Amino acid sequence: MKLAPPPFGQTLFRPAPAGSSAAPRLVKIAEQKNKITDEAAWFTANGLSLPTLQIPSAAAGGASGSRPLPSFVPESYRDQPLVKAIDHGDHLALFYGSSFAEERFVAILDAAHGVVAFFDFESFLTPPEIAPNEAEFVRGHVGWAVVKDGVLYVSSGHRTYAASSKGKNAYLSAVDLASGQLLWQSAPLVCNAENFVLRGDHLLCGYGFTAEPDFLYVLERATGKVVSKLSLKSGPDYLVEKDGKLFVRTYDTDYVFEIR
Repeated sequence: MKLAPPPFGQTLFRPAPAGSSAAPRLVKIAEQKNKITDEAAWFTANGLSLPTLQIPSAAAGGASGSRPLPSFVPESYRDQPLVKAIDHGDHLALFYGSSFAEERFVAILDAAHGVVAFFDFESFLTPPEIAPNEAEFVRGHVGWAVVKDGVLYVSSGHRTYAASSKGKNAYLSAVDLASGQLLWQSAPLVCNAENFVLRGDHLLCGYGFTAEPDFLYVLERATGKVVSKLSLKSGPDYLVEKDGKLFVRTYDTDYVFEIR
């Protein structure tokens, strides 16, 4: 299913099904500089992992998991190789594109390995406004996805300065899994980390880039509304929840937040 163009701005068409629990409060309990290149050591030292699977394709250049790709997963769609696979337990999210920076198609497989949705996000990947001479840099991709209560939550955006697309970058969106209808899109510049975390009735995500403000955000799952944000010292790369804590890896700083 080819999706209709999004508004590229905070919009609520219809709330996603979710409860009304209080937003989690993130309290910083640890902060330390990292060595920038010691990403693998950070995962190991804290006993952390992402639910990603190993991708044999050379096109996969992002985070790769420790578990092998199941044999039933197609390693290509037409001429587009599989570049990311996320195992959420009750479903798989599969990303296809010419490279890990150009993910365009997202397939959702249920626990019985059946395809329950297959979306083409082409209309999400080119912003409506582009700064002069920046067109070649703002081609976006879909970055992370998870399904809850029949809704696909997905991040999308490009990997260069916000000014290149006049600030229209790094969104979270909620898409009805059955119809492909966009339920809501967040404000821009909230999610360009490798992943985001779905926690109860809220989403935890982060945004940052060189010489731009860096933040950790809490969004309502029903509406995409930002309910809180915390300043970070550099752009976030990974967010991992474990034992009531949120571990956040940024470009040069590692954080631990207690989730209250």
